[in-house]
Amino acid sequence: MERVWTFVDTAVTATLVDFADPALAGEPDVRERGVRLEVRPVRWSTTGSIYSSPALTLGPAAVRVDLLESAPGAADRMHWHPRMSDGEPGDRTFDPAMVADPAGWVRAWLGRVGEWCAAEDVPRIAAVGDEVVAVVEQLMTEARRPWPDVEHDERGLVVA
Repeated sequence: MERVWTFVDTAVTATLVDFADPALAGEPDVRERGVRLEVRPVRWSTTGSIYSSPALTLGPAAVRVDLLESAPGAADRMHWHPRMSDGEPGDRTFDPAMVADPAGWVRAWLGRVGEWCAAEDVPRIAAVGDEVVAVVEQLMTEARRPWPDVEHDERGLVVA
């Protein structure tokens, strides 16, 4: 499941993720499951008549939050990537406050996303902060249910 909020030049996405970390292949606790929250640029294409529906294209993430766990409720892999390059994550940043209160951390983080998005979108993102946090909490609840048996593709993502 993925949820997308679009604004003028920015989108916020929340995704339930489940993958086997290829860097840990063959080791215990290789699987990670949880919520990925990203801030992404949006491009609008308005070709066609005044009646046509615009096409929206989401660019690669500018910043990512990974609320991941190696087992339901473990809260042991939570981190964020303040720097991204062409969608590839930079170094992980660990924050004990994220583990202690993921929803509170996300709520505070949404209030300071101006570094990664258009200034005009900052108040719009803040205005839907409670809704974003509610979806993150819903997805975390789903991610923490007993993990089903799944297959992973060559990149490590769950095969739907």
